[in-house]
Amino acid sequence: MEQEEQIEEKREEPIEQESPELEEPLFAAKTVLNAERQLEASRAVSPKLPQLLSIFLIVFAVAGAGVLLWLYFNGGDSKNLLLAILVVPIVGYMVYSRLTMPKKAMLRWEEKLLKNYGCTELHLLTEFYDKALAQTLQEDGDLVTEGYSAIVELKETEHLFLLRHNAQQWYFVEKAGFTVGSADDFRAFITERIGG
Repeated sequence: MEQEEQIEEKREEPIEQESPELEEPLFAAKTVLNAERQLEASRAVSPKLPQLLSIFLIVFAVAGAGVLLWLYFNGGDSKNLLLAILVVPIVGYMVYSRLTMPKKAMLRWEEKLLKNYGCTELHLLTEFYDKALAQTLQEDGDLVTEGYSAIVELKETEHLFLLRHNAQQWYFVEKAGFTVGSADDFRAFITERIGG
């Protein structure tokens, strides 16, 4: 009888199982992604040729309007004045669109966030392990993992590391947001692993 009671007592005791310890990240960073950071990243990853071409066209149009005005004042031909007057609104529109289009795009981005998440900024936690990274969107708990071989490019801005996965997808990592490791050490770490 005593043996049966001892057996029952042993059965009631919880069985302790050794759980494998989870791997600790080598680097971890919190990133606040708002319209300002999105615009900063957008400028960094946009192709330079279209930007340079638009600046060239604005300068060319301004120079053309100047030449037309000079010809009008020196020759008195009213056609030159008319052409100069037609060029001025074109230059104005080009400058206006160059300055306001990115801001309008960011307003649309914020509106989309408000609709989907009820906020105007996203909070990302990115953890970097030996062979892969894991990025969690804090607003909905969505987790994305990626091996470093899929990362093909690193770009830097004043505040961000930008890791390109493909033409349309970038991982944003805020330089001031490191909770494990430092931005300087991370730069060397990720440079070694890109595409590897």
